[in-house]
Amino acid sequence: MSHALILPVLRLDAERIPFHADPILAAIERHSEAWSVFQVAPEGEASDAADDETHDSLNALLATPCATRAGMLCLIRHLRWWLSEEAPNAAAHCCQGAADSWAIAEVREAELSRCLGVEPIQRLPLALPSGRLIGPTINLRPVPAPARLGRALAAAGELMAAVALIGGGCVLTGLASLL
Repeated sequence: MSHALILPVLRLDAERIPFHADPILAAIERHSEAWSVFQVAPEGEASDAADDETHDSLNALLATPCATRAGMLCLIRHLRWWLSEEAPNAAAHCCQGAADSWAIAEVREAELSRCLGVEPIQRLPLALPSGRLIGPTINLRPVPAPARLGRALAAAGELMAAVALIGGGCVLTGLASLL
């Protein structure tokens, strides 16, 4: 009897969480409300209290995990909006306490975007052993004939180098075994 038949099927709790119960939605709502209150708060003590609540809600937002894919998309959308709105005040967010909330927000948005694939990923070119670089993107434009010929010759040269290395290694191994 196979052991796979005995083991129970494990399911993640994230699979069972409905969209509306995702804790990130409450954190987004809290931050959005605090930011709105801060924008209309009169100068003085009310403005300071609203500013403190805005920073507390931002730190809570950045620390709250997403439980669903839809929650991740909502957080990406909210962070992109907030980063674009608060871009002129980015330096003020860098000096708030020990945490650099601006940089953390940028990193969290980029990390979730990469995780979900909602924007193109920027990759570095790959270096081959021959020193050639392979670009990270695929160019769908038609390639002119001279360029195709040059690429074919370069690939043929790499193939010949590989065959020469393997063949030479076989010959040297054969000669060494005769000694």
